[in-house]
Amino acid sequence: MRRSRADLVILLLVLLGFIAGNIWLVEQGRRRTSGFEFAPNASAFNRGPSGLYGLYTLWRKLGHNTRVWRRPWTTLPSAADLFVVATPFSMGAESASAEPSDLLRWVKAGGTLVILGSDPDLAAEFKLRHQSGSELHSTLPPSAPTRLLEGVDALSLSGDRWAGPLEPVVIHLHDQRGPALVSRPMGKGSVVALADSGALANAHLAEADNALLAANLAGLVDGPIYFDEFHHGYQERPTLASYVLRPPLLWATLQVLFALLLFFHAAGRRFGPPLPRLRAPKHRASAEHIGAMASLYQRAGAGGAVLQRLAEGFRREVNPHLGLPVNASREQIAEAAARRVGADPGRVASLLARCERQVTPRGGPKEPVLLSAASELETLRRKVLHRGHQASVSR
Repeated sequence: MRRSRADLVILLLVLLGFIAGNIWLVEQGRRRTSGFEFAPNASAFNRGPSGLYGLYTLWRKLGHNTRVWRRPWTTLPSAADLFVVATPFSMGAESASAEPSDLLRWVKAGGTLVILGSDPDLAAEFKLRHQSGSELHSTLPPSAPTRLLEGVDALSLSGDRWAGPLEPVVIHLHDQRGPALVSRPMGKGSVVALADSGALANAHLAEADNALLAANLAGLVDGPIYFDEFHHGYQERPTLASYVLRPPLLWATLQVLFALLLFFHAAGRRFGPPLPRLRAPKHRASAEHIGAMASLYQRAGAGGAVLQRLAEGFRREVNPHLGLPVNASREQIAEAAARRVGADPGRVASLLARCERQVTPRGGPKEPVLLSAASELETLRRKVLHRGHQASVSR
Protein backbone atom coordinates (compact mmCIF):
# COMPACT_ATOMS: atom_id res chain seq x y z
CA MET A 1 0.00 0.00 0.00
CA ARG A 2 2.90 2.38 0.78
CA ARG A 3 4.45 1.66 -2.62
CA SER A 4 1.14 2.37 -4.34
CA ARG A 5 0.93 5.77 -2.64
CA ALA A 6 4.50 6.57 -3.63
CA ASP A 7 3.69 5.73 -7.25
CA LEU A 8 0.71 8.09 -7.14
CA VAL A 9 2.84 10.92 -5.74
CA ILE A 10 5.47 10.41 -8.45
CA LEU A 11 2.80 10.34 -11.15
CA LEU A 12 1.26 13.56 -9.84
CA LEU A 13 4.63 15.32 -9.71
CA VAL A 14 5.41 14.31 -13.28
CA LEU A 15 2.05 15.60 -14.51
CA LEU A 16 2.44 18.87 -12.62
CA GLY A 17 5.92 19.32 -14.10
CA PHE A 18 4.57 18.70 -17.57
CA ILE A 19 1.76 21.21 -17.06
CA ALA A 20 4.12 23.85 -15.65
CA GLY A 21 6.39 23.44 -18.66
CA ASN A 22 3.45 23.75 -21.01
CA ILE A 23 2.29 26.97 -19.34
CA TRP A 24 5.80 28.40 -19.64
CA LEU A 25 5.96 27.61 -23.35
CA VAL A 26 2.59 29.24 -23.96
CA GLU A 27 3.54 32.36 -22.04
CA GLN A 28 6.77 32.62 -24.02
CA GLY A 29 4.69 32.86 -27.17
CA ARG A 30 5.99 29.75 -28.88
CA ARG A 31 2.66 29.30 -30.62
CA ARG A 32 2.32 32.55 -32.53
CA THR A 33 0.79 32.46 -35.99
CA SER A 34 0.36 28.76 -36.63
CA GLY A 35 -0.90 25.72 -34.86
CA PHE A 36 -4.14 24.11 -33.78
CA GLU A 37 -6.76 26.15 -31.93
CA PHE A 38 -9.53 24.74 -29.80
CA ALA A 39 -11.90 27.38 -31.25
CA PRO A 40 -11.52 30.57 -33.31
CA ASN A 41 -10.55 33.53 -31.15
CA ALA A 42 -10.52 36.88 -32.97
CA SER A 43 -8.84 38.74 -30.10
CA ALA A 44 -6.00 41.23 -30.42
CA PHE A 45 -4.27 39.29 -27.64
CA ASN A 46 -4.36 36.02 -29.58
CA ARG A 47 -1.21 35.10 -31.51
CA GLY A 48 -2.83 32.01 -32.97
CA PRO A 49 -4.17 31.67 -36.55
CA SER A 50 -7.54 33.34 -35.89
CA GLY A 51 -6.22 36.13 -33.66
CA LEU A 52 -5.73 39.80 -34.53
CA TYR A 53 -2.42 40.27 -32.75
CA GLY A 54 -0.69 40.89 -36.10
CA LEU A 55 -3.21 43.59 -37.08
CA TYR A 56 -2.88 45.28 -33.68
CA THR A 57 0.92 45.23 -33.93
CA LEU A 58 0.91 46.47 -37.55
CA TRP A 59 -1.15 49.54 -36.70
CA ARG A 60 1.05 50.36 -33.72
CA LYS A 61 4.16 50.13 -35.92
CA LEU A 62 2.49 52.47 -38.41
CA GLY A 63 2.21 55.02 -35.61
CA HIS A 64 -1.48 54.72 -34.79
CA ASN A 65 -2.76 55.05 -31.24
CA THR A 66 -4.06 51.49 -30.88
CA ARG A 67 -5.84 50.34 -27.71
CA VAL A 68 -8.20 47.66 -26.42
CA TRP A 69 -11.70 48.12 -24.99
CA ARG A 70 -12.80 45.80 -22.16
CA ARG A 71 -16.27 47.14 -21.44
CA PRO A 72 -19.71 46.59 -23.05
CA TRP A 73 -20.82 48.68 -26.03
CA THR A 74 -23.15 50.56 -23.71
CA THR A 75 -20.11 52.59 -22.54
CA LEU A 76 -18.08 53.11 -25.72
CA PRO A 77 -15.11 55.51 -25.51
CA SER A 78 -16.02 58.99 -26.70
CA ALA A 79 -12.39 59.63 -27.70
CA ALA A 80 -12.30 56.67 -30.13
CA ASP A 81 -12.30 57.44 -33.85
CA LEU A 82 -12.31 53.84 -35.08
CA PHE A 83 -13.75 50.78 -33.33
CA VAL A 84 -13.01 47.21 -34.51
CA VAL A 85 -15.53 44.46 -33.84
CA ALA A 86 -14.34 41.00 -34.91
CA THR A 87 -16.33 37.78 -34.78
CA PRO A 88 -16.88 35.13 -33.63
CA PHE A 89 -17.37 36.22 -30.04
CA SER A 90 -16.18 34.03 -27.18
CA MET A 91 -18.67 31.58 -25.68
CA GLY A 92 -20.50 33.25 -22.80
CA ALA A 93 -19.42 36.75 -23.90
CA GLU A 94 -21.92 37.30 -26.71
CA SER A 95 -23.39 40.76 -27.14
CA ALA A 96 -26.49 41.64 -25.13
CA SER A 97 -29.69 42.51 -26.98
CA ALA A 98 -29.39 46.26 -26.34
CA GLU A 99 -25.69 46.62 -27.18
CA PRO A 100 -25.95 46.80 -31.01
CA SER A 101 -28.32 49.79 -30.64
CA ASP A 102 -25.76 51.55 -28.44
CA LEU A 103 -23.08 50.82 -31.02
CA LEU A 104 -25.28 52.27 -33.80
CA ARG A 105 -25.79 55.48 -31.80
CA TRP A 106 -22.02 55.77 -31.36
CA VAL A 107 -21.52 55.45 -35.14
CA LYS A 108 -24.18 58.04 -35.95
CA ALA A 109 -22.52 60.42 -33.52
CA GLY A 110 -19.39 60.38 -35.70
CA GLY A 111 -17.51 57.12 -35.04
CA THR A 112 -16.13 54.73 -37.66
CA LEU A 113 -16.95 51.06 -37.13
CA VAL A 114 -15.08 48.17 -38.77
CA ILE A 115 -16.97 44.88 -38.71
CA LEU A 116 -15.00 41.69 -39.42
CA GLY A 117 -17.36 38.77 -39.97
CA SER A 118 -20.91 38.68 -38.72
CA ASP A 119 -22.87 38.42 -35.51
CA PRO A 120 -26.65 37.95 -36.11
CA ASP A 121 -27.75 40.78 -33.78
CA LEU A 122 -25.03 43.12 -34.98
CA ALA A 123 -25.71 42.46 -38.67
CA ALA A 124 -29.44 43.00 -38.23
CA GLU A 125 -28.87 46.36 -36.52
CA PHE A 126 -26.72 47.59 -39.41
CA LYS A 127 -28.98 46.15 -42.14
CA LEU A 128 -26.52 43.45 -43.19
CA ARG A 129 -27.13 39.80 -43.96
CA HIS A 130 -24.26 37.33 -43.94
CA GLN A 131 -23.93 34.15 -45.98
CA SER A 132 -21.18 31.65 -45.23
CA GLY A 133 -19.05 30.11 -47.94
CA SER A 134 -15.96 27.98 -48.36
CA GLU A 135 -13.14 28.42 -45.87
CA LEU A 136 -10.57 28.07 -48.66
CA HIS A 137 -9.02 31.41 -49.59
CA SER A 138 -8.76 32.77 -53.11
CA THR A 139 -7.75 36.17 -54.49
CA LEU A 140 -10.36 38.74 -55.46
CA PRO A 141 -9.56 42.03 -57.31
CA PRO A 142 -11.20 45.36 -56.39
CA SER A 143 -14.56 46.13 -57.92
CA ALA A 144 -13.83 49.88 -58.15
CA PRO A 145 -10.93 52.23 -57.33
CA THR A 146 -11.78 53.60 -53.90
CA ARG A 147 -9.77 55.21 -51.14
CA LEU A 148 -10.17 52.08 -49.03
CA LEU A 149 -8.51 49.94 -51.74
CA GLU A 150 -5.84 52.42 -52.81
CA GLY A 151 -2.82 50.46 -54.01
CA VAL A 152 -4.62 47.09 -53.56
CA ASP A 153 -4.42 44.71 -56.54
CA ALA A 154 -6.12 41.71 -54.91
CA LEU A 155 -7.20 40.41 -51.52
CA SER A 156 -7.04 36.87 -50.16
CA LEU A 157 -10.56 36.04 -48.96
CA SER A 158 -12.69 33.06 -48.02
CA GLY A 159 -16.06 32.37 -49.60
CA ASP A 160 -18.05 34.43 -47.07
CA ARG A 161 -20.15 37.21 -48.61
CA TRP A 162 -22.82 39.79 -47.77
CA ALA A 163 -26.31 39.20 -49.12
CA GLY A 164 -28.67 42.02 -50.23
CA PRO A 165 -30.48 44.24 -50.05
CA LEU A 166 -27.58 46.48 -48.95
CA GLU A 167 -28.70 49.87 -50.30
CA PRO A 168 -27.25 52.41 -49.91
CA VAL A 169 -23.72 50.97 -49.80
CA VAL A 170 -20.38 51.28 -51.55
CA ILE A 171 -19.29 47.89 -52.84
CA HIS A 172 -15.50 47.67 -52.84
CA LEU A 173 -15.14 43.96 -53.59
CA HIS A 174 -17.60 41.47 -55.02
CA ASP A 175 -17.99 38.42 -57.24
CA GLN A 176 -20.87 36.30 -58.49
CA ARG A 177 -21.66 35.18 -54.93
CA GLY A 178 -22.10 38.73 -53.64
CA PRO A 179 -20.23 41.65 -52.04
CA ALA A 180 -17.24 40.85 -49.83
CA LEU A 181 -16.33 44.34 -48.63
CA VAL A 182 -18.85 47.18 -48.31
CA SER A 183 -19.11 50.54 -46.55
CA ARG A 184 -21.93 52.94 -45.87
CA PRO A 185 -22.35 56.31 -44.16
CA MET A 186 -24.55 56.40 -41.06
CA GLY A 187 -25.30 59.79 -39.54
CA LYS A 188 -22.01 61.56 -38.93
CA GLY A 189 -20.06 58.30 -39.01
CA SER A 190 -19.61 55.28 -41.23
CA VAL A 191 -19.46 51.49 -41.21
CA VAL A 192 -16.97 49.26 -43.06
CA ALA A 193 -17.99 45.60 -43.18
CA LEU A 194 -15.72 42.75 -44.35
CA ALA A 195 -17.61 39.47 -44.70
CA ASP A 196 -14.54 37.29 -44.14
CA SER A 197 -13.72 37.46 -40.42
CA GLY A 198 -10.30 35.85 -41.00
CA ALA A 199 -9.02 38.05 -43.84
CA LEU A 200 -7.07 40.28 -41.43
CA ALA A 201 -6.28 37.53 -38.92
CA ASN A 202 -2.73 36.37 -38.23
CA ALA A 203 -2.99 33.43 -40.63
CA HIS A 204 -3.93 35.56 -43.68
CA LEU A 205 -2.74 39.10 -42.97
CA ALA A 206 0.44 38.60 -45.03
CA GLU A 207 -1.40 37.09 -48.01
CA ALA A 208 -1.97 39.11 -51.21
CA ASP A 209 -2.59 42.80 -50.31
CA ASN A 210 -4.48 42.13 -47.07
CA ALA A 211 -1.94 44.10 -45.00
CA LEU A 212 -2.32 47.07 -47.34
CA LEU A 213 -6.10 47.01 -46.80
CA ALA A 214 -5.42 47.02 -43.06
CA ALA A 215 -3.20 50.08 -43.42
CA ASN A 216 -5.87 51.87 -45.46
CA LEU A 217 -8.49 51.11 -42.79
CA ALA A 218 -6.36 52.72 -40.10
CA GLY A 219 -5.81 55.69 -42.42
CA LEU A 220 -9.53 56.49 -42.39
CA VAL A 221 -9.13 58.21 -39.00
CA ASP A 222 -6.57 60.33 -37.17
CA GLY A 223 -7.52 59.51 -33.58
CA PRO A 224 -7.37 56.44 -31.36
CA ILE A 225 -8.28 52.96 -32.64
CA TYR A 226 -9.94 50.53 -30.25
CA PHE A 227 -10.32 46.74 -30.49
CA ASP A 228 -13.41 45.26 -28.86
CA GLU A 229 -12.06 42.72 -26.36
CA PHE A 230 -15.01 42.57 -23.98
CA HIS A 231 -16.84 40.13 -26.25
CA HIS A 232 -13.78 37.91 -26.45
CA GLY A 233 -13.82 37.36 -22.69
CA TYR A 234 -11.29 40.06 -21.73
CA GLN A 235 -13.27 42.08 -19.23
CA GLU A 236 -11.94 45.09 -17.32
CA ARG A 237 -11.88 43.00 -14.14
CA PRO A 238 -11.65 39.41 -15.35
CA THR A 239 -12.79 36.65 -13.06
CA LEU A 240 -10.61 33.66 -12.28
CA ALA A 241 -12.87 31.48 -14.43
CA SER A 242 -12.54 33.75 -17.46
CA TYR A 243 -8.76 33.82 -16.99
CA VAL A 244 -8.19 30.07 -16.88
CA LEU A 245 -10.85 29.14 -19.46
CA ARG A 246 -9.42 31.11 -22.38
CA PRO A 247 -6.07 30.97 -24.20
CA PRO A 248 -3.28 30.79 -23.36
CA LEU A 249 -4.20 29.03 -20.11
CA LEU A 250 -7.13 27.03 -21.52
CA TRP A 251 -4.99 24.04 -22.46
CA ALA A 252 -3.20 24.09 -19.13
CA THR A 253 -6.57 24.12 -17.33
CA LEU A 254 -7.74 21.10 -19.33
CA GLN A 255 -4.52 19.28 -18.50
CA VAL A 256 -4.91 20.02 -14.79
CA LEU A 257 -8.46 18.64 -14.87
CA PHE A 258 -7.24 15.53 -16.70
CA ALA A 259 -4.44 15.06 -14.17
CA LEU A 260 -6.89 15.30 -11.27
CA LEU A 261 -9.24 12.77 -12.87
CA LEU A 262 -6.31 10.42 -13.43
CA PHE A 263 -5.13 10.86 -9.85
CA PHE A 264 -8.55 10.20 -8.28
CA HIS A 265 -9.06 7.21 -10.56
CA ALA A 266 -5.75 5.70 -9.47
CA ALA A 267 -6.26 6.57 -5.79
CA GLY A 268 -9.75 5.09 -5.73
CA ARG A 269 -8.79 1.60 -6.84
CA ARG A 270 -9.44 -1.34 -4.51
CA PHE A 271 -6.56 -3.50 -3.33
CA GLY A 272 -8.64 -6.67 -3.74
CA PRO A 273 -12.15 -8.00 -4.22
CA PRO A 274 -14.86 -6.50 -2.02
CA LEU A 275 -15.42 -8.25 1.30
CA PRO A 276 -18.84 -9.73 2.01
CA ARG A 277 -21.01 -7.74 4.35
CA LEU A 278 -20.79 -8.99 7.90
CA ARG A 279 -24.03 -9.89 9.61
CA ALA A 280 -24.64 -8.64 13.11
CA PRO A 281 -24.46 -11.47 15.67
CA LYS A 282 -27.78 -12.61 16.97
CA HIS A 283 -28.53 -11.72 20.59
CA ARG A 284 -28.88 -14.81 22.75
CA ALA A 285 -31.22 -14.76 25.72
CA SER A 286 -29.77 -15.50 29.15
CA ALA A 287 -32.06 -18.52 29.48
CA GLU A 288 -30.54 -19.99 26.32
CA HIS A 289 -27.06 -19.47 27.75
CA ILE A 290 -28.05 -21.02 31.06
CA GLY A 291 -29.59 -23.99 29.27
CA ALA A 292 -26.45 -24.60 27.29
CA MET A 293 -24.23 -24.38 30.36
CA ALA A 294 -26.58 -26.60 32.33
CA SER A 295 -26.49 -29.23 29.63
CA LEU A 296 -22.71 -29.07 29.53
CA TYR A 297 -22.28 -29.34 33.31
CA GLN A 298 -24.94 -32.03 33.54
CA ARG A 299 -23.07 -34.19 31.03
CA ALA A 300 -19.90 -33.64 33.10
CA GLY A 301 -21.69 -34.67 36.29
CA ALA A 302 -21.28 -31.23 37.86
CA GLY A 303 -24.79 -29.85 37.62
CA GLY A 304 -24.78 -28.87 41.30
CA ALA A 305 -21.77 -26.64 40.72
CA VAL A 306 -23.77 -24.58 38.24
CA LEU A 307 -26.42 -23.69 40.82
CA GLN A 308 -23.80 -22.96 43.46
CA ARG A 309 -22.00 -20.56 41.11
CA LEU A 310 -25.29 -18.86 40.24
CA ALA A 311 -26.11 -18.43 43.93
CA GLU A 312 -22.69 -16.93 44.65
CA GLY A 313 -23.10 -14.45 41.80
CA PHE A 314 -26.61 -13.61 43.01
CA ARG A 315 -25.28 -12.76 46.47
CA ARG A 316 -22.44 -10.57 45.15
CA GLU A 317 -24.76 -8.58 42.89
CA VAL A 318 -28.04 -8.43 44.84
CA ASN A 319 -27.01 -8.21 48.49
CA PRO A 320 -25.54 -4.67 48.23
CA HIS A 321 -28.87 -3.49 46.81
CA LEU A 322 -30.67 -5.10 49.74
CA GLY A 323 -28.30 -3.45 52.24
CA LEU A 324 -26.80 -6.80 53.29
CA PRO A 325 -23.27 -8.23 53.33
CA VAL A 326 -22.37 -10.97 50.87
CA ASN A 327 -22.31 -13.62 53.68
CA ALA A 328 -25.80 -12.75 55.01
CA SER A 329 -28.02 -15.71 55.86
CA ARG A 330 -30.70 -16.96 53.53
CA GLU A 331 -33.41 -15.82 55.95
CA GLN A 332 -32.00 -12.24 55.99
CA ILE A 333 -31.89 -12.18 52.19
CA ALA A 334 -35.46 -13.54 51.98
CA GLU A 335 -36.84 -10.95 54.43
CA ALA A 336 -35.01 -8.08 52.68
CA ALA A 337 -36.29 -9.25 49.26
CA ALA A 338 -39.82 -9.48 50.64
CA ARG A 339 -39.63 -5.88 51.89
CA ARG A 340 -38.08 -4.56 48.68
CA VAL A 341 -39.97 -6.33 45.89
CA GLY A 342 -42.75 -8.17 47.73
CA ALA A 343 -41.24 -11.61 47.16
CA ASP A 344 -42.39 -14.63 49.18
CA PRO A 345 -39.68 -14.99 51.87
CA GLY A 346 -40.21 -18.73 52.24
CA ARG A 347 -39.87 -19.29 48.50
CA VAL A 348 -36.72 -17.16 48.34
CA ALA A 349 -35.09 -19.00 51.27
CA SER A 350 -36.04 -22.39 49.75
CA LEU A 351 -34.58 -21.36 46.36
CA LEU A 352 -31.28 -20.32 47.89
CA ALA A 353 -31.18 -23.52 49.91
CA ARG A 354 -31.69 -25.62 46.76
CA CYS A 355 -28.87 -23.84 45.04
CA GLU A 356 -26.35 -23.66 47.87
CA ARG A 357 -26.92 -26.96 49.65
CA GLN A 358 -27.41 -29.10 46.62
CA VAL A 359 -27.94 -32.69 47.65
CA THR A 360 -28.59 -34.46 44.39
CA PRO A 361 -28.44 -37.96 43.05
CA ARG A 362 -25.29 -39.22 41.36
CA GLY A 363 -24.57 -37.23 38.20
CA GLY A 364 -26.13 -34.00 39.55
CA PRO A 365 -29.61 -32.53 39.03
CA LYS A 366 -31.49 -33.09 35.82
CA GLU A 367 -31.49 -30.33 33.19
CA PRO A 368 -35.14 -29.27 33.79
CA VAL A 369 -34.37 -28.79 37.50
CA LEU A 370 -31.33 -26.71 36.69
CA LEU A 371 -33.26 -24.53 34.26
CA SER A 372 -36.14 -23.96 36.69
CA ALA A 373 -33.87 -22.91 39.59
CA ALA A 374 -31.71 -20.72 37.37
CA SER A 375 -34.77 -19.02 35.90
CA GLU A 376 -36.25 -18.22 39.33
CA LEU A 377 -32.93 -16.86 40.56
CA GLU A 378 -32.56 -14.64 37.45
CA THR A 379 -36.13 -13.31 37.78
CA LEU A 380 -35.56 -12.35 41.42
CA ARG A 381 -32.23 -10.70 40.59
CA ARG A 382 -33.83 -8.52 37.87
CA LYS A 383 -36.68 -7.43 40.19
CA VAL A 384 -34.28 -6.33 42.91
CA LEU A 385 -31.91 -4.53 40.54
CA HIS A 386 -34.78 -2.85 38.70
CA ARG A 387 -36.31 -1.60 41.92
CA GLY A 388 -32.88 -0.32 43.01
CA HIS A 389 -32.49 1.57 39.74
CA GLN A 390 -35.91 3.20 40.13
CA ALA A 391 -35.04 4.29 43.66
CA SER A 392 -31.76 5.91 42.59
CA VAL A 393 -33.51 7.79 39.77
CA SER A 394 -36.24 9.12 42.08
CA ARG A 395 -33.60 10.44 44.44
